[in-house]
Order: sequence, then structure tokens, then C-alpha cells
Amino acid sequence: MYEIREYRPGDMPSLIDTFNLVFGTERTPSEWRYTHEDNPAGLRLFVAVTEDGQAVCQYAARPYRHWMDGEERIFAEIMDSMVHPDHRAGLKAPGLFVRTALPFFPEYGGPNPPADVVHYGWPVEKAYRIGQLYLHYNVYRSQTVLARETGVGPTELPAGVRVIERFDDSVDAVYLRCRDNWGTSTIRDAAFLNWRFVDNPMNEYTIFGVEGDNGLLGYAVYRSKNWLAPGMAVLADWLVPDDEPEVAEALREAVLAQARADGHTALGLFLPDWSNWFTQFQRWGWRVWPTPYYMVGRTFDPRRSLWWLRSNWWYTLADSDLV
Repeated sequence: MYEIREYRPGDMPSLIDTFNLVFGTERTPSEWRYTHEDNPAGLRLFVAVTEDGQAVCQYAARPYRHWMDGEERIFAEIMDSMVHPDHRAGLKAPGLFVRTALPFFPEYGGPNPPADVVHYGWPVEKAYRIGQLYLHYNVYRSQTVLARETGVGPTELPAGVRVIERFDDSVDAVYLRCRDNWGTSTIRDAAFLNWRFVDNPMNEYTIFGVEGDNGLLGYAVYRSKNWLAPGMAVLADWLVPDDEPEVAEALREAVLAQARADGHTALGLFLPDWSNWFTQFQRWGWRVWPTPYYMVGRTFDPRRSLWWLRSNWWYTLADSDLV
């Protein structure tokens, strides 16, 4: 028998043991707290607990505060869901994984605030098949990547670009200049950005910024990691107003220079295909390539259908746990 319920802090030790067994990793308590308990947008987590108190299954998501329709809403990325090998269903269906996931959606999702508008993710093939069969997953899109070779060029930062050690409230003005061009987007304020990139105990990022007389004008977040293909580094986030072409060009050259300095031969990023920047990056030499990822999920607000999201949702790799 299992108790299926929301996560409680005492579940963490056995969940970490299960996580490390299932994924073959060594996740630490600090990394666990960062992912779930320290998220400024909150926590989304259901568990299955045995009679002796061991948490052997979880269905989890990482929430993000979104701006949509003039108010704050929540989109949540499904991630790190798992079941202990000794508690898998075998030929039985649905198994413990599905039984743990089923109450997750009505608990958190719904059309009206404060309920979540969207649950989404980029699942592995097996999780996608189970989700499609039992959990009403829908495919938003076959995920593409914009990528280009770094080529021969400078390895030093261009003039006017600096490394940002930590975000402050000056980033708010940049986000405000961008958000009204999008139907919905994660609120890129200091609380989110510092949690996502600066205070992240699992990954290291380099943040490049350009400033003007009145503060920050735009930023780009870079990670030195072989991603999708050998030698491909990552442009994890990009926030530049459409009317700042010189800022964009300086940040473009900064991330290319850093990738060359780190020995990478290519650079890749996610951008929504309806955005001006998706077109601009192609003018700069980036090309659209397929990836093994499918973006899937569920919507809970009938006014914000799959089709609306495809053409209005600004997201980058910052909205994922992929890098």
C-alpha cells in the first residue's frame, strides 16, 4: 500500500536515494533544495510513500512566474519524475508512476488564478508514451535549435560588454520593454534570474550584459557545455529589446568569443519561431536544426489553447532544465 500525497520536507532523504538510483547521479540535499524548495515561484511535487515511510515515486514540476493578460500566472515544467525500480508496475497498468501523477494535475492546474495555466516539458521517449496514454500530454511542437559554427574570430569580449556577477533590479526595465511584444513569458526579474543562473549549485553560467546611461540594456547567458552535439556550447537565455540592434550585436559577439575561448566549435539556443529574434539570428548565420526533443504538456485554460501558445509564448532554455 502507498500513500499518495503532496511532498513534505521529511520525504527528501528517501527521494534523493530514489533519484540517485533511478538517474545514476549523486544529487545532494543542497541541489534538491535548490530545485524544489528554494524556487521563488514555489513547489509542485507529489510522492508515493510506502507504509514504512519511504518515498519511492515522485511526479514533479518546476514552476515559473509568468506574465499573461496583465497579471501573474504560473507555468510549470514537468521534470525529474520517477519511480523506484522495485516499485514499477511490470505488466500492470496503470502503475505507481501514473497513480502518483493523476492527482497532480487537478491539485495545481486550472483556468483561474492562482492555478497553473500550463504544465509542460521535454520528456524522454518512455515518459512521453506513458504521458500521452494516461496523462493527456499533447505535443506543442517538435523542438528545433538555432545553431552555428563559432568559426575563426576574436576570443576577447567586445567593447561595452561586461560580465554580470549578480542581477539587480535594473533588469526589470529590460524585461518590461520586451514583455508586451509577447503573449506570455517567464517574468525575468532579479529573483528569478539569480535563482536560475547565479545561485544554481549544479551548473555554472556566464552572464554578459550591456549598459547604457540609465542602466542595463540587455543580457545573454552562456554555458560552456557540450550539448546536443560534440563541441556545441549553449546560449541559455537572451533578453534584448527589439529596438536595440547594437546591444544585440555586442552580446552576439561576446557569446561567440567566449565559446571560441572555451574551445567550442558551435553555439546553440532555443527561441520561439514566431519571434523577431528567431529571424535575426538566422540573418547572423544561425541555422534551424532538428533536435531529439518534443515539447509536450497540458493546458488548463481554454482561452490559451495549444495553438495560441505556439504563437505567443516566449521561452528559451532558461525555461527548461535541459541546460
